[in-house]
Parts: sequence; structure tokens; C-alpha cells
Amino acid sequence: MAARALVGGPARLATTASDEGGFPPIPGRFAPFTFVPKPAIIFTVRKQPRKTMPAFAVTNDLNWTVSHRPLFFQRANGSTAEWPDRVAEVRDDNEVCLGSVSSNYETVQNKDLLSLIQPMVDEGVLEIQNMGYLNNGARVFAQAKVNQEFQVIGESYKAFITLLNGHVGNASVAIGPSATRVICGNTFAMAYSDLSEKYRHQAGVNERVLESSAVINYVNGAMEKYSKYVDQLATATCTATQFKNAVEAIYQKDTSKMRDSFVAQLNGLFYSGKGNEGKTFYDAFNAVTEYASNYSRKSASGRFNYTNFGQGSRINQRAMRVLTEMAAV
Repeated sequence: MAARALVGGPARLATTASDEGGFPPIPGRFAPFTFVPKPAIIFTVRKQPRKTMPAFAVTNDLNWTVSHRPLFFQRANGSTAEWPDRVAEVRDDNEVCLGSVSSNYETVQNKDLLSLIQPMVDEGVLEIQNMGYLNNGARVFAQAKVNQEFQVIGESYKAFITLLNGHVGNASVAIGPSATRVICGNTFAMAYSDLSEKYRHQAGVNERVLESSAVINYVNGAMEKYSKYVDQLATATCTATQFKNAVEAIYQKDTSKMRDSFVAQLNGLFYSGKGNEGKTFYDAFNAVTEYASNYSRKSASGRFNYTNFGQGSRINQRAMRVLTEMAAV
């Protein structure tokens, strides 16, 4: 039986192998034992069977913290002693020990990592599309993209803004754009190699992480290009005939073959949609995107999928290309 480390504080030894008729402890080696934990503060660190430790789990919720706990071992004479140079890294929500780290290892909590993107998620500029952890939480990741509303300009922002972190010394904090979607340990490693900003878990790492400009640079690049296109559309006049021609080019169908109610709804959005006056190519663009976001499907989930992943996504991108070409004439 292998020796067991203790986390949290000394424990009372109840029996040894020799008490149960087994082999007595070997001098100079750890002695096997069973222990009775004190309430709420001491527990045994056990290596979980492989079948109970999935290599990867998607959670969409990293709302948990980790903390350092004292790490104890049993001497050959049966007494316990704290390991002064190492501590256990434990998830506070489920008391799972993720591993051990040096006592001066500075933890970056999930909420602090996500704070790099959360304000822009709240503003609707970024959308988190992939978030989870590996090995019970030993490694965590979050990946976001520029919201679909700002992606319609084309293909330049396929990459995710990616945040990676290791809680047990298995990865530095890494931040930056990567086209690799994290789904397992291998893709975590691939994305990690893509990222230029990496911060080791040394003293002051939290301050350095929060000073990172990778997310701002990623968003500013997208917004700068988007604003350029919007300005071009907003300053170019769009007549009723041009709007009709644009609709046919965007939906790749003659208006005579479209449903009358659909054409009437697009016209209504062009002239009186949110913020529209029926005067510019930007009004035309807003009519197409507002239809996709609010009227394309009966259910909210159906409209979301249509706009972000389905035909609506392709139509919105085509709308920007068609309208910018028309506005430039």
C-alpha cells in the first residue's frame, strides 16, 4: 500500500498495516496507515482512478476558486510532519486536490483571468464561444470572438482571443489570438504555442496579467476595420431602387421570387428600423442584420443560431461586401 499525503493539518492515526496482520513498516520508508480526519479541515489526498478523472470536461462555468492547503506526510515512526516547501492546490467548490506547487507559487484565479474579457462581453463586443477545463481544473481555458455584429466585414477575425492558465505549474498564464479551438490536451498545447504573451506564476503575476494589452489590441483591430466600413456606408446615399438591387444581390434572388411579406418587412426595416431613416447604405445594412437578429426565426434560440452559425451569418457577411461595393460607386 502506497503512503498517503495529508492536506490541511495533522491527523490521528487509527491503525497500521501491522495492526491488521499485514507487514510491519519498513524503517526509513513511509508507513502505510489509515487516518481519521478532523472535521472540515483535513482530508487525504488520493490519486483518483482514471475512470473518475476525465481528461477533459466542458463546463461553461469557471465560477470556482483554488487555494493553497498545507501538505503533510507520515514519518516512518508514525508521526506526521508538514512539507514546508510544497502546498496542495485544491478546488474550493468540490475539495478536489489538483496537484502540488511550491509554497511561493502565485495563483491566478479564474475570475481574474476572465476579467480581461468580461467587460467587453458585457458590452456585447466579444462573445465567449469556448470555455472549460482539463484534468478536474488543473488547466483552464476561455476563448472568445468578436460578436457576429462586428464580424460581418469578412474573414480577418477567425481567430479566438484565447486565455489559458495552469493551476498546478503545468502552464503559465497565456493570452492572445489563436485559431485553434481547445477541446483536449493536445489542442490546449497547440493553442498555448500560438500565444505570444505568457506570464509565469511568480510574485506579481496577477498585476502583470491585468496589464496585458492582448485583448484590447485584438478588439481594437476589429473595431477599427468595422468603423471604417460603417463610416463608408453611413455617408453614402441609398435610393429605393438601390436598396431593391442590394436585397437581390444579398439574398441572391430576384425580389419577384421572394415572399411579399418578407420584402415588405425588409422595406419597413430600411425606412423605420432601429435608428434607420431609409437614406443610407448603413440603413440598408441595419435592415438586413435586424431582420436576422429579430425576425428570421420564431424562437430566440433559432434566431441566435441563424444569425451566428447558420445562413444568417453568411448573409450578413455578404451584405457588408455588397453594400460597401455599391457605396463606393
